[in-house]
Order: sequence, then structure tokens, then C-alpha cells
Amino acid sequence: MPFENLPKGSILYIKAKDLLFMDIGGNGFRYPNATSPSSAGGQSYPSSVATRNKLTESSKNNLVFRRVTEHNRSEFTEATLRIEQNQRMANGLLRKYYVASKKQWNLSWSMLPSYRNETVDGGWGAEDLKTFYESEAGTGTFQIKINTSHNPSNMEDSSFWESSANTYDVVFTSCEFTVVKRGLQPYWNVKLSMEQV
Repeated sequence: MPFENLPKGSILYIKAKDLLFMDIGGNGFRYPNATSPSSAGGQSYPSSVATRNKLTESSKNNLVFRRVTEHNRSEFTEATLRIEQNQRMANGLLRKYYVASKKQWNLSWSMLPSYRNETVDGGWGAEDLKTFYESEAGTGTFQIKINTSHNPSNMEDSSFWESSANTYDVVFTSCEFTVVKRGLQPYWNVKLSMEQV
């Protein structure tokens, strides 16, 4: 299966270190704190795909925006949470004190491969997401970039990455990983919920 170059990129990017870096031109990777490499099985992970997804060896220890795969992703839900206080006054009128608006996101994948070398676009797979969620970075505040492709051009050009537009500081509010099939790689159903801090 060849990797697809999605012309408008993925909808979600997470600013993080690449905790499960995959050997370029191979399918080996190393879990954090592991003493020996593991094999992901399946096809090799080429340099061109790693570069496009910000998953190169030279940047594995840097905080950069990593592409999260579009492989079997369901709808992407964005909601606005208004922080406000409503109070009914003695004369019957409603008084509202508005504090701020914060965003919430929900997204999920079905039959998501464990590792990036078997996703359709070479972006982070289920094990990458799970490892990040369980890491120290995933327990606190981190940055995401949302690419809704409101611009018809490629959203992964330099101006998109340099811009702070559509970048948010978030925390996970829930995360669920379910193994649904085992084979060359396990396949997962993944559900993520995030909220702006």
C-alpha cells in the first residue's frame, strides 16, 4: 500500500516529541525506555513520508507539530463552551455575566493501525497517540494545530506552520483505546476528547 499525500494535510497536529520514532527505510521502533528495538511489521517507512509528517530522526527530540493520521477518521466535532453566570433578577429580567469562550474537540478513528508505517498517510497511528497520552506531556497542557482547510492551498506550507492561527493550548478530557483486530499489526478504535485551557 503506497502512502497518500493528502493535498490539504490532516485535520489535527500535536506539538510533541516523537516518542515512537520509526527507523527511516525500515519498520523498527523503540518504546520509551526500551533497551532493544521492536518491529512494527508491514511496509517500510520512507524518508519522504517522514519529512512531510514532521517525523524525521533529526527532529524526534524536538517539540514540533506532528501529523496525526486521517486513516479511518470519523467526523471531527468542534464545540464552544461558554463560561458565564446567569442570574434571574427580582424584576424578572435575566442578567448574564460572560467570562470567556473555550473550545472542545471530539474525534475518533475506527480500525486504526498501531503504527505509522501502515496508516494511509504515514501520520501518527494508535500506538503513537496512546504513548503520547500516557506520557508526561499528555498528562498536562500541550499545543494542537487544527487544519480545517478553509484555505484551498496546501495547509502544510511554511506560512501555516509559522502562523499561530488555529493553534490552541489544550488538555485531554478523555481518551479510549480498544483493540478490535489482531494480525500483522493490531487495529484499534480510538476516541479522543480535548478542551482548551
